[in-house]
Amino acid sequence: MPGLPKQALTALFDRHAPFRWRPDGSLSQLRWLRELWTHCNVADFSKHRQRLVRLALLSRIGLNDVVAQTGVSFDFQSLGVLQIFRQSPPSPIVEKRLQELQAFGCDAQWYEPRQVRAMEPGLSESVRIAGGLHVRDDASGDCERFTQGLLAWNQVRGLHFESNARVESLELDARGERLCAVRSKTQRWQADAFVFATGVDTTRLLTPYMRVPIVPVKGYSVTVSLAQGQGVQGAVIDDASKLAMARLGQRVRLAGMAEVVGHDRHINMARCQQLVDHYASLYGPLPAQGQQMWAGLRPMTPDGTPIIGATPVHGLYLNAGHGTYGWTLACGSAQLLADVIAQRPSVLNPDAYALDPARRALA
Repeated sequence: MPGLPKQALTALFDRHAPFRWRPDGSLSQLRWLRELWTHCNVADFSKHRQRLVRLALLSRIGLNDVVAQTGVSFDFQSLGVLQIFRQSPPSPIVEKRLQELQAFGCDAQWYEPRQVRAMEPGLSESVRIAGGLHVRDDASGDCERFTQGLLAWNQVRGLHFESNARVESLELDARGERLCAVRSKTQRWQADAFVFATGVDTTRLLTPYMRVPIVPVKGYSVTVSLAQGQGVQGAVIDDASKLAMARLGQRVRLAGMAEVVGHDRHINMARCQQLVDHYASLYGPLPAQGQQMWAGLRPMTPDGTPIIGATPVHGLYLNAGHGTYGWTLACGSAQLLADVIAQRPSVLNPDAYALDPARRALA
């Protein structure tokens, strides 16, 4: 967003800031941050958000198709997502946000405080609620259960899956133009086409062959059992703390924070406690027992748009860099990439998601 550079500089001196970065002096981090700053303007923000929304809408169709076809169960609920505001945002900003969403065909509405509390009755009476932005077309669920269920469904139908297989090297043809095989320490796989959906490890794997501008941005989550009717009931984002909360059956999941700290996967308990404290300020304390704390690395591009499509190496395709929207964009990304590989028309412009920054700038 346009205000991110100022937030980043402020965060250097605020250990509680939801966004944090730790300068490591590396050329790759500095280059990525420089490119990120260049996109922090109103025009680029609007353009990249449009790309994400288009891909998300395609993903919603794909997700519904997958659920209908497979019957996979993952605590799915399509009640929408409610973004709550503790202070009233300027009316022009709200109107512009609504107009942009509605222009894409999204059912979005501004809710007054009483409507917010009716939708989320567990909100503490002591919390000031100025209103909320409700996107009815949105949904929530457990992405881990979704992927595990989808994997099991495909394995029954003959998909061969190699677990714990670490790709160590790539094997190109004599001219260095086509990918022929990938290798681990003990195995070699040949194929006509390879899709690298390799998240934050994409840069490490492909640095000898191309530049992929993806860096890890660390995030945290806390999951705890909580009976239905208690606490958050749907999917809620608190604008003040940037905390995301979702009801997953008999569980509640909290997620948030963004840290540019390299490949550090260490679970910072203090950061997880911040999520718990933010939740408690809205809904009251969570049970202290059974809190499952987790940290993971989001693969982020400087402009926030994922990289989907072909690369300079023939036969090597990318599906990476989705940042905080990996599952949101998953089914649409798969559809777009399948269209690119099959060389068939797509409902989206593939150039907008290509690796080449020049093509992305024009698309």
